[in-house]
Amino acid sequence: MEKILFLCHRVPYPPNKGDKIRSYHWLQYLKQRYQVLLGAFIDDPDDWQYQGIIAEDLADCCLVKRHPLWHKVASLRAMLDGRPLSLAYYQSQQMRAWVEQVIKECPGIKVLTFSSVMAQYVDDANQFRVMDFVDIDSDKWLQYANQASGIMSWLYRREFNALARYEAQVASAFNLSLFVSKNEADDFQNRQSSSAQQEVNWVQNGVDIQYFDPAVVDVSSPFKQGEPVVVFTGAMDYWANVEGVVWFVQHVWPGVLAHQPEAKFYIVGSNPSKSILKLAQLPGIVVTGKVPDVRPYLKYARLVVAPLRISRGIQNKVLEALAMDKKVVGSSHAFTGIGLMPCTYVADNEEEFLNHCIEHLDSSGEVQARRWIEDNFSWQTSFARLDKLIFQAGG
Repeated sequence: MEKILFLCHRVPYPPNKGDKIRSYHWLQYLKQRYQVLLGAFIDDPDDWQYQGIIAEDLADCCLVKRHPLWHKVASLRAMLDGRPLSLAYYQSQQMRAWVEQVIKECPGIKVLTFSSVMAQYVDDANQFRVMDFVDIDSDKWLQYANQASGIMSWLYRREFNALARYEAQVASAFNLSLFVSKNEADDFQNRQSSSAQQEVNWVQNGVDIQYFDPAVVDVSSPFKQGEPVVVFTGAMDYWANVEGVVWFVQHVWPGVLAHQPEAKFYIVGSNPSKSILKLAQLPGIVVTGKVPDVRPYLKYARLVVAPLRISRGIQNKVLEALAMDKKVVGSSHAFTGIGLMPCTYVADNEEEFLNHCIEHLDSSGEVQARRWIEDNFSWQTSFARLDKLIFQAGG
């Protein structure tokens, strides 16, 4: 089999958060078709225990520890030369030396980079290169800038401008650039002024429908019997999740409790920030922290919410809830790239969120979200599209 170099900004295992879910499934796909050489950073010390699992069936593997303090210092240095701070944050001499050695020993190797910050390791390479941007990362910094004030707003806006310029350079140099949805790819192309850019396209996320299946979750409910439960799932140290959940608790949850005093809101996800932990002191709020399996929380919930006000791309948390046959109330951001169906409800202000939550906490009946997910969001469909696009791009 041909060889391929797969570079990830975060090790693609375990698939327990948005970007790692996509990169994990990409890795499984690549291992079926190529001899894979994986280079990735590890930012969570717990992930080192999976080193043996990650290396299985790989031609080579380079895992580099990310040192938060050192990398933050490196990012500040980028202030002096106009580079994106996030690019400097992922600088590593160890990673660069390994990539250079791989390309030297395998001059015809193909390259797939996951996240724009990893493109720096193959900027000057002559290989066939595919860039999986996933989403327009620079735009997240613009959203942050619009939410912040003072020096932080200026800093976020600077990162938006610097990273947007770099994304354009990468798209012009790589053979194929991918995004997680057609909307995301179209948005990126509309922002570009260069007519010399290479192919820009999209491959959507899927759902592991065998895993996220309510029929195979053979465990008891984590909730009290009869308890009307609303659930949010996601990494609770990620700003967009934190901001959305705090907003929901402050502006919507009091109205839900006024209607149903016995209702509970479960915030399910790893590494809860201080602001999230404080919410557990409020009536009806449960902060679980990391759980071994999110599926029981989804299966037995009455309703899932996704009150995201800052986001890009496709939300895996929404796909997983729908695969578990749940009704989902979310912002327009939460459904971008997914679409709407009878059991998804858009709410972009307090009143809409409250009305939908009250209505669907009280209602029952069959939900047919899973069949729609099976038809539209399988990983097999995504893999077939990726194969086609790589072939069309000359790879």
